[in-house]
Amino acid sequence: MEQHLRTANLKRLQNAAEALRANRFSAEVYEDGPAAAAALLALAGSGRKIGLGGSMTVAALGLPEALASAGNTIVTHKPGMTAEEKRAVWLEAQASDFYLASPQAVTMDGKLIFLDANGNRGAAVIYGPRRIVLLAGVNKLARDQEEGLWRARNVAAIANNIRLGKDNPCVKAGRCLDCAAPGRICNQVTLLWKRPSASDILVMLVNEDLGY
Repeated sequence: MEQHLRTANLKRLQNAAEALRANRFSAEVYEDGPAAAAALLALAGSGRKIGLGGSMTVAALGLPEALASAGNTIVTHKPGMTAEEKRAVWLEAQASDFYLASPQAVTMDGKLIFLDANGNRGAAVIYGPRRIVLLAGVNKLARDQEEGLWRARNVAAIANNIRLGKDNPCVKAGRCLDCAAPGRICNQVTLLWKRPSASDILVMLVNEDLGY
């Protein structure tokens, strides 16, 4: 990333972190992915049960493998699982020591937006895990709630449809059509305006484009 743009983006991330703290979230800003990954690994330590929300950001940082190598137990759904197997894993993840996920948008006034097919991630980022850590690259920043929802539907959702091999209308149109397709992956929105009172949530903002 061009250095002047990196500097400008770092300031935007710092402003977003300040707004998140005003909304009672913990928030930290990192210069790049390796710095964020190192901080997360130090925070998690070893011997923990760590739930994953299927985040491309978490995967891009190599965290599942690094956390497992450090002696942690990773709890996440995998291709080929039956519906009951997925349900069991999702419930176990909600009772984890750490839960890692990434929002589709972080607004400049400190809100967090998640758009999901099944709701397991939405449930986990509201309540359950002892500590919830949310990672987001600078590409996830949005001006406000309206722009954040637009981003979730028209950027992240389309990319995820393509990744998952879904033949939903948005893939052909290149924009959200608010479809009723059986394979639709945008079935509910979790919107955190403030930190839920009983949940420990840390937002790690990274000065790189990460995930969708």
